[in-house]
Amino acid sequence: MQSFPARLLLVEDHDIVRIATSMIIQEMISDAVVDTAANFKEAAQAVTSQRYQLIILDLNIPGTDHLLTIEKLRALQPDSPILVFSGQKEELYGLHCIRAGAAGFVSKESKATELQEAIRVVLGGQKYLSPVVRAQMLGSMLQQGVSDPAELLSAKELVVMEMLLEGKWTKDIAGQLNLKSTTVSTFKARIFKKLGVTNLLDLARRVEMYHLSNGDVVSNHK
Repeated sequence: MQSFPARLLLVEDHDIVRIATSMIIQEMISDAVVDTAANFKEAAQAVTSQRYQLIILDLNIPGTDHLLTIEKLRALQPDSPILVFSGQKEELYGLHCIRAGAAGFVSKESKATELQEAIRVVLGGQKYLSPVVRAQMLGSMLQQGVSDPAELLSAKELVVMEMLLEGKWTKDIAGQLNLKSTTVSTFKARIFKKLGVTNLLDLARRVEMYHLSNGDVVSNHK
């Protein structure tokens, strides 16, 4: 494979994933320097002391919450592109990540070759749009049927919705996002109003209805 010098920051809190991802990177870029960070504090320290050609980010790292991590890292190092490599559902988070400032989104369920292709594209100065994200962008322009729930919600509302669909209680969501329980309840009420539902079962059906109407397969929520 073609190799070219690059210094990358891999922000990932799981040791095994961090090691495997580093190996995938160095397989395609033999002389790459891959620095690592296990949480937002370490990532912030890294980007304030070192310039990176690419930041590969897992959204669900300790010290911050989901999409806001992109904004915070871009504020610290605005010229470094961020490629999100996450276990979060791509159909819910992919387009939001792009809009938050990421240069691409790759699901951890993808093959190693897709991650390598995304790295090549982003290091080449372009955005990497997976088939899922491209379909969403096209659908948002052309679709006249069921609206995409992710299009109707703010970034924070999307995070809260995902946690609700995972079966988490309001107090647990509040603790994880460092919010008051009343604030989470407000977000929940806004989500229900925007999506036209009155309970969690209807919410799950609403999300599933969108993805089935677009030919996607949606896994069962807890």
